[in-house]
Amino acid sequence: MHTYIHMYHYINGILASSIIFIPHFIIFIPYILSLGVSRRKKKSNMKQQKVVLKVAMKCQKCRTRSLEVAAEQQGVSFVGLEGNEKEKVVVIGDGIDVVKLATILRKKVGTTEIISLAEQK
Repeated sequence: MHTYIHMYHYINGILASSIIFIPHFIIFIPYILSLGVSRRKKKSNMKQQKVVLKVAMKCQKCRTRSLEVAAEQQGVSFVGLEGNEKEKVVVIGDGIDVVKLATILRKKVGTTEIISLAEQK
C-alpha cells in the first residue's frame, strides 16, 4: 500500500505544488498518535513528589550534568542542589519514575542513592 500526498505551499511568495510519496508504515504512526493515547497522566490524578538523591559528584561539571539529567525526566518541574557540599539532588514533579532517574544518574554521573521520596505539600 502506497500513499501519495499532494501539497500546496508558498516558496518565496510563489505558490508551489509537490507530490510526496509516503510508505504505508509511516501513515500508521500518526494514526496511533491521533487516537488520543498519551504517556502523561492528568495532573489532577497525580500529586507533587519530592525526591532527594545523593549523587557522588567530584566537580562542578558533574553537578551541572546531574541537574541536566534530572531536568530531562518526564514530569519534573523543579531541580536543585542541597547539602553542605551540594551532593544532594532535589527533584520535584508529577509522576517521577525515581528508579529510572537513579539508574540514569548512576550511569551518567556517579554512584547514586535514593535518600527520600515524599509527597510535596
